Amino acid sequence: MIDIIKAVILFGGYFIVAPLAGLILSKARRLEDFAMYVLLFLLGLKIDTTVLMLGSIEWYRGVTKGYEFTMMEVVAISLIFSSLFNSKRKFIWLPTGTILWFLYVGASSLSIFSALEINYVCMSLLKHIKVWLIVYALANYVRSRREAHVVLSGITVMLMYQFVIVAKMKWIDGFYQVRGLFEHQNPLAMFTYMAALPLLAASMSPAVSKARGLFYFTAYACSSIIVIASLSRAALAFFAMGSIAIVAVGFFDRISVRRMLTVSMMALGGSLVLAMTADTIIARFNDEGNDTSGETRDMMNLASKAMVTDKPFGVGWNNFGKAINHPYPYGDVIDDWNRDRGQKVDYDYAKGVVESHYWLLKAETGWLSYLTYMLFIIVVTGRAIPLIIFRRGSLEAAIAVGILVGFGITYVHSSLERVLTQTKNLALWMTYIGLLGAILRFPKANTIKSQNSPSKKTE
Repeated sequence: MIDIIKAVILFGGYFIVAPLAGLILSKARRLEDFAMYVLLFLLGLKIDTTVLMLGSIEWYRGVTKGYEFTMMEVVAISLIFSSLFNSKRKFIWLPTGTILWFLYVGASSLSIFSALEINYVCMSLLKHIKVWLIVYALANYVRSRREAHVVLSGITVMLMYQFVIVAKMKWIDGFYQVRGLFEHQNPLAMFTYMAALPLLAASMSPAVSKARGLFYFTAYACSSIIVIASLSRAALAFFAMGSIAIVAVGFFDRISVRRMLTVSMMALGGSLVLAMTADTIIARFNDEGNDTSGETRDMMNLASKAMVTDKPFGVGWNNFGKAINHPYPYGDVIDDWNRDRGQKVDYDYAKGVVESHYWLLKAETGWLSYLTYMLFIIVVTGRAIPLIIFRRGSLEAAIAVGILVGFGITYVHSSLERVLTQTKNLALWMTYIGLLGAILRFPKANTIKSQNSPSKKTE
């Protein structure tokens, strides 16, 4: 009965409310802006408040536990219909990466033929098809630098809100590792630095006004505290490396007073925060469980290798949580490792999912899916490079730098954490993919001044 009620709500939201909202949004650009702000704010909210799930299997330890439908997608559909209803606007039918994304989804869906549980495959298939709605929404909404600033501003507000939640949990509630409104501290940290690094790049750009640059930089500063409060060891290192990379690219483009001041603020603020949290960070890096955690990851990778060796098309998308447990043999390597450590094996205990995103891809969907995924991230992310080289000093170049660095370190970090499979992190990734595709179409501005002038059509 509950699923029937959910289905009625979802049908109304996706097929009635969203198209009607799109018709209303098409009448005024400011209404579209508001809808975009709502979409971006939803990215940071607790997953339980933004997702309805049909056929939920809460006991399952897989990545997707049901057929997910999100408020973010409903808002995205309304923005898509807004573009369709606007006769003055050319609709973008194939945003950057569309063919490659669905090539990856198609390759992954082939695992249904070797899946241990077909239902689990369908859950993941639906999720990955629908998430591209966000790319469509961004690609059609962002038509000029003005809308690009709306997107960056929306992400800024969302990160500031997340900071308030994290600060309360850390310094009022006394949490050791803060997870904010996320399921775990690791996806919080990776979400935060991916969201924040384009803001840092934009804040230093001469194409952005000083007031707006300070606004973006404030969100970046809040994000650094969020990452520190999460105490995610890898995220701390990657966030620092990403920040240094963006500063280095900025100085390579041009050494300016503004960029020098930005670096000075980063150094001063970072020193103060680290002085306040140094003991906690050191303790985190010296946790007794660190070695065991690393060994567990190695064992899970070996189990993943056994799956893809046995089934080249994988054990089934979203089936790892089933395949790793008895009566299937793939988790035996973990049981043997536990016995070697003198621990008793509990066959009723459900093992979790491998942390490496890449081993998860291989294990669940096989080599073909893994190769198409790698092709997708290389081609789509690589589209930022021409903007950086040929649009130096522009807003789009700054955004491209932030996206390139943010995506790059996320892809490296994904060898340790599978967060791009999680709903909110996946949605943020799609948001920036859509934004990147949109700014690729921007006409080249004649001067930096023309990008800042409100009288110019490009703004």
